[in-house]
Amino acid sequence: MIESVWQTYRDEWEDFWGRRQNEARFYRVFRIYGREVRLTSNDEGVLTAVSHVLPLYSRCPHEERPLGEIQLVVQQPPVPPGLPPDDLMQAIWYSGADDWLMIRLDRWGQAFADLSRRRTTAVLAPELAQKPELLAHCLLNTILLNYIIADGYGMLHASCLWRDGQAVLLLAPHNTGKSTTALQLVMHGFQLLADSMVFVDRVGRLFGFPVGKIRLRADVRDMFPLLQPHLQPVVVRNETKYLLDLREVSGERVAETAVVPQHITLCLLHRHTEKQTRMEPATKTAVWDAVMRNSLYYDRPQIWQANLAQLTPLITQAEAWHLYPGTKTAELVQKILTQERP
Repeated sequence: MIESVWQTYRDEWEDFWGRRQNEARFYRVFRIYGREVRLTSNDEGVLTAVSHVLPLYSRCPHEERPLGEIQLVVQQPPVPPGLPPDDLMQAIWYSGADDWLMIRLDRWGQAFADLSRRRTTAVLAPELAQKPELLAHCLLNTILLNYIIADGYGMLHASCLWRDGQAVLLLAPHNTGKSTTALQLVMHGFQLLADSMVFVDRVGRLFGFPVGKIRLRADVRDMFPLLQPHLQPVVVRNETKYLLDLREVSGERVAETAVVPQHITLCLLHRHTEKQTRMEPATKTAVWDAVMRNSLYYDRPQIWQANLAQLTPLITQAEAWHLYPGTKTAELVQKILTQERP
């Protein structure tokens, strides 16, 4: 009787909350750092945003433990917001407490993430859903990176270069020349793993994000004349920088997969105007100070404690230096390869 009544009236009832309209009918399963992520939606087209996400993360063998779930609900708001701007990232409002995060995409949507369960639900205006690359940039990567950190990966705000089993990590304050130095090394035989975030897992593998991409300050563009056609202006923290995707230049300059270094050179970068490059030994205290000063944001104490514990083996293993890069690129490369003392 109950089932009969339900079947008779279910399609006549008002869908007040939009549950019928918003039901997840489409899904896509993909992997980040080898870990499975399940993306579901009531809109099949929005799943194409995954294609803009995958190239930004290091590849590695599949692992059994899933990373998390994301549900994207596409629903027209009462007042259509119009097309979202390309610089939507500048208008996002973030908030968090305990195990949850809230991300408000101005007039084009909002997301609620439960990090303890690795589950996120986002409601998006169709105008944003129809721009999958912008959606990936403004929302999906933020969620995935928080899943990674919450799951216990250690994170460094650093550039990472790779060559013959050696990982070179560059730590530096904003606008010190980290990206410039990283690109100089790339142009002389190193591969780029990452120029923004480096993650380390429990077995010592290093992962990058975003893989293969570098942002340069406007005042250093002339140092790389051959790369000028590949530089695209982007706004970062209200400053115009120039984005280079190294895959457009040469895929051989990009380290696409996670690496297990045999030797780690960790450089604390300092700006100076001398022609010659100098390298001076750095204490572990100086390294930890640089790690904390160059961190991206404050999180829960237990997250930070887990992050620092995960970084400890890497920092213990690394040979640490203060690096003062000069204007002679060949000398800079040779110094880093040999760690010559002054």
